[in-house]
Amino acid sequence: MPKAPVLDKVAVDLARGHTQPAIQRLSSLVSAYPHDLDLRHRLAAVHRMTGNAVEAGRWDYLNPTAEPAETGAFERAFPSAPRRLAALRWQGSADLAPTEHARQRLLDLTEAARQDTPPVEVEPRWWRITTVLLTGTAAVVVAALVVLGAVTVLQAF
Repeated sequence: MPKAPVLDKVAVDLARGHTQPAIQRLSSLVSAYPHDLDLRHRLAAVHRMTGNAVEAGRWDYLNPTAEPAETGAFERAFPSAPRRLAALRWQGSADLAPTEHARQRLLDLTEAARQDTPPVEVEPRWWRITTVLLTGTAAVVVAALVVLGAVTVLQAF
């Protein structure tokens, strides 16, 4: 989707005071062009107009002139680095960032997310075998009870 016509529609929306359609259009553009910091900044500005500091901080997070109160609100809303990184919806490596500030911010956040993410614990083999055996035994016991119950009911008639 070309940016210019969508940005023209955003301008019309905002001139009419329709912030929600403008947010939707800008969000679509950010999804299509995730490395365009100007689009992220425009989206942050509309959220700022609506008083949504968390979203303004989220979309301006990679901008060196971002409002500290807004980035702080974003960080409080997404307290873990992995969630914050996911919320930014950045695609690809930090090297794709067009500015040094954005690159460094993404690198710092990626490293913090790597440290925050607990290692995946692999279930021990003995535990899996035990689980299978217990499940199988339980299935046999239930089947035996069902058969016993059916025989009992049939003998009653």
